Amino acid sequence: MKKITFYSTLLITLLSFFAFKNNLIDTDLIKIQGGTFKMGSKDSDGLADVDEQKEHSVNLNTFEISKFEVTVWEWKQFIKANKMKMPEKPSWGWQDNYPINGVTWNEAIAYCNWLSIKEKLQPAYTKKGPNFICNFKANGYRLPTEAEWEFAAKGGSLTKSFKYSGSNTLDDVAWHKGNSKGTPHTVGTKLPNELGIYDMSGNVWEWCWDWYNKDFYKLEKGDNPIGPEMGERRTVRGGSWDSQPNYVRPANRISTEPNKTHEFYGFRVARTIIK
Repeated sequence: MKKITFYSTLLITLLSFFAFKNNLIDTDLIKIQGGTFKMGSKDSDGLADVDEQKEHSVNLNTFEISKFEVTVWEWKQFIKANKMKMPEKPSWGWQDNYPINGVTWNEAIAYCNWLSIKEKLQPAYTKKGPNFICNFKANGYRLPTEAEWEFAAKGGSLTKSFKYSGSNTLDDVAWHKGNSKGTPHTVGTKLPNELGIYDMSGNVWEWCWDWYNKDFYKLEKGDNPIGPEMGERRTVRGGSWDSQPNYVRPANRISTEPNKTHEFYGFRVARTIIK
């Protein structure tokens, strides 16, 4: 009888421990070794939209990016802490392991700052008048730049030049219009890309830091570019559960006003590696 009581107590203790652990946000980051890559698409690529060209060389420092898209469960912790409301409930309901959707760019950077403070890191974002400023020297969470996002989606220094992020076979790596049945899915249920990152093709579109400008490559110096100084729309990458195959290619770009969103918009976080 004593043995039964002992093991019952031990089991309850272990379950309590794991329950406590599950109340913490454990952001799983992948270190992306810096390097030079070809951003955009070749002129000969018949699938490329005009704003994917010209293909040009970009140099990036080493950085970190999350293995998974931010989930519904993670977003719930943020809104509870800040007494906010969830976005409009989608037709498939709120599934904790699905990527959060229906969030604006402004809300995504608020999440980044909140998570930084929660983990006692220096927040990356401050506001100056109507505009947000990103301190890329801060060690806190932020949205990836467009260049960082594309480099990671293409497999970084381990790239095998796949058509999609991690494969030439779309169904292996992405939830898209042809296989999603009209909803996103649990993060990480398709195969990862060369760097071990999931869902960079499909599931939900992902906000990036940069203002959108289809001709910015003509001005950028190609050294850790952070996009135009001003703009009206922020860049969104990666395609979603509602996208045709062309839109889930790593070089594809769309844009949206930072205070607007769609039911297929989410994000993942990144961090600068401080030397």
